[in-house]
Amino acid sequence: MNNLLAFNELHLYLMSFDVRCTLAGKNLIIGYKPFSFVGIQPKFATLNGSKSYQCLILHVAPGDKETDLGGRLQLQIQEQLGFELLQLRKFKLKNNEVAVPLEVVDTKKK
Repeated sequence: MNNLLAFNELHLYLMSFDVRCTLAGKNLIIGYKPFSFVGIQPKFATLNGSKSYQCLILHVAPGDKETDLGGRLQLQIQEQLGFELLQLRKFKLKNNEVAVPLEVVDTKKK
């Protein structure tokens, strides 16, 4: 599946939830926050369409910079979807982030 098609499919899926999205000024980066009347909610996902990134980033345990949950979930997702992030991308994730490259999302089943 073309990465732009995967990007579009993921965007449509994320927008089906009750969310607000923000678009970065110069890059194709969309952040998703749950809609709430009680104040600012942390971002739970980011679709990054920039040339060197092109991935879905999930923000787990938002606000907890000391957690290692992201690393543990990253390993589980890599095993389930059959990819190695370091072979596909050269950027460093934060401790509370999980990344799935768009080329891995090649079917709606995944």
